[in-house]
Amino acid sequence: MALRNDPRASPLKATFNLVTQTGASLLRNLPFGGAFGVVVAGVILWFAPGLVPIGWSAEAVLSLGMGSGVVLQRLVDGAVGWFFEPARRHLGARWEAKLRLGKLDDYRKRGLLGEADAKEIAVRIAKEDLMPKKRK
Repeated sequence: MALRNDPRASPLKATFNLVTQTGASLLRNLPFGGAFGVVVAGVILWFAPGLVPIGWSAEAVLSLGMGSGVVLQRLVDGAVGWFFEPARRHLGARWEAKLRLGKLDDYRKRGLLGEADAKEIAVRIAKEDLMPKKRK
């Protein structure tokens, strides 16, 4: 008498189905690259089914498209991000300094700050723009 279930007695088949609630939830949480890969795989399945190797299911093609899209997006983010991230930080710091200096000039013109105080604060803003705080 066996005390455990025999896995061969009831075959369990796990499939990827986009129609179920789990499949729809997965599609909602996919990054852009994965969603784009699913769309490309769907276009291939619909318009060029001859490109799919013999024996491959639609689920396999969709899964391959989704995985390839995620990997491609991560590679593009890593390869191009090294240029765009510093430029974004630079432009953000410049914009913040411009806003703060404009606000400071407005306060100075209204007489809320003296010239000496305004000059000291402007120097501090300029130093923060040139030497931003390091991220932790």
